[in-house]
Amino acid sequence: MSYKVAVLGSGSWGTAQALHLQKAGSDVVIWGCDAIDLDSIKTGFNARYFGDMRLCDPGDLGVEYNLKDAVKGADFIVFAVPSGAVRSVAEEVKENVSPSSVIISTAKGLEKDSLMRMSEVLSEVLGRLERIVVLSGPSFAVEVIKELPTAVTLASPVPRLSSLAANLYHYKYFRAYASTDIVGVELGGVLKNVIALAAGMVDGAGMGANARAALLTRALIEIRRIVMAMGGRSSTVSGLSGLGDLLLTATGDLSRNRQVGLMLGRGRKLSDIMQEMKQVAEGVTTANSCLQLAQNLGIETPIIKETCQILSGEHDLQQAIINLLARSQKFE
Repeated sequence: MSYKVAVLGSGSWGTAQALHLQKAGSDVVIWGCDAIDLDSIKTGFNARYFGDMRLCDPGDLGVEYNLKDAVKGADFIVFAVPSGAVRSVAEEVKENVSPSSVIISTAKGLEKDSLMRMSEVLSEVLGRLERIVVLSGPSFAVEVIKELPTAVTLASPVPRLSSLAANLYHYKYFRAYASTDIVGVELGGVLKNVIALAAGMVDGAGMGANARAALLTRALIEIRRIVMAMGGRSSTVSGLSGLGDLLLTATGDLSRNRQVGLMLGRGRKLSDIMQEMKQVAEGVTTANSCLQLAQNLGIETPIIKETCQILSGEHDLQQAIINLLARSQKFE
């Protein structure tokens, strides 16, 4: 069965998803806030994010310049905008979204003031958590476009819906698993971005493989603590949306968050790095919210805390390492 799919967001991940879903047999249209990007996509490219890499033949991928028109009659609506834009985009389209449309959230962040996950934001605006699915897992956009093997998880509290969404994405090189742990899948995708910053700093400063391994192992424990306190499952943290996404984002050089961390570890200023970035590094914008969430839950997260203090300029990397290593000895 062919579904009508609207992908909202013409960045690297939105473009990759639109192309993939079209290959998988859906009737896809992509919307973005920048007409220049959409013009480029119509010619078979997306020059801002993929340079001169041909993505498809001219006109192959449907493009819509009007946001409200993009979602009309869509069976699935994929939110692939940065987390900071999810609420505003949802507010703009809510009157045009069909009651039967399935909403798929692929943004990885927490809302700054409310600390809501993106599924909660979408539920609040659109009024139906039972129609919302979250996609997360290790998936660099350019590798999906190149049809390299990829596996992700799609989660909804409604088993039938998570299976339906997984079937939508599942295709040849792209394996999609279903889950009912929307909390665990979503939080894994959020928290790993902060840890990827820290891992990049360690590597950028030349602290060695021992330090990186220790950091990632202990960081996974921090992620598990938060996930379980929020009602998610421990097993989810060991899956694609937890450990899988953490390994990719913290060690893969295509990761924006890792790249920011690498430059910080080499002594560059955050303000200078962010000025040069073409895309959003969600870990930078979400780090303080992740720390606040942990503190609200009464959970100790020393790695997330020190990462936030480096980003704010309170500590430098060397002081953060000293603080982490000087913590009282305990049983693992």
